[in-house]
Amino acid sequence: MEKEIIFLTKDGHALMNKELEKTKKILYEEIPNKLKISKTSNGDLRENKDHMYLQSEQQYYEREVRRLTSILEAAEIISSEDISDDEIGIGSSFILEIKEIKETGTFSLVNPVEVDLEKGKISTASPVGNALIGKRKGAKVVVALSAGKVHLRVIAINKK
Repeated sequence: MEKEIIFLTKDGHALMNKELEKTKKILYEEIPNKLKISKTSNGDLRENKDHMYLQSEQQYYEREVRRLTSILEAAEIISSEDISDDEIGIGSSFILEIKEIKETGTFSLVNPVEVDLEKGKISTASPVGNALIGKRKGAKVVVALSAGKVHLRVIAINKK
């Protein structure tokens, strides 16, 4: 079975690498030190809540290292030449008018692993992101969300 390619922006790839390094540091340096201290200072390990918590934390970080490594192994960085300035796709930056609140905002379309709503990074897998793929400047889009329909208009499209 062929591995799925995960398209990431250059920034997203760098962020994932940084997150992986941070997670590895916690897993391979910080947690072992805490476990060593916990073993020597708190008696019977079967009744040591701190030790049990650290073990579950260690398991979480092991899973996180595997997840991030898997993403990075399957990642392909989208080059700026691959990003269209005519239609919305992964890596595109665009300005949307949101009719319901009569406001505009700048957003970018990213792979689900890069989503950051506070920074305007919308997932291609989200209803809004999926509806915007391939749209051009001036396009009007209606997206059905759980809170109701949202009417959007693409004001401009830029390369990131």
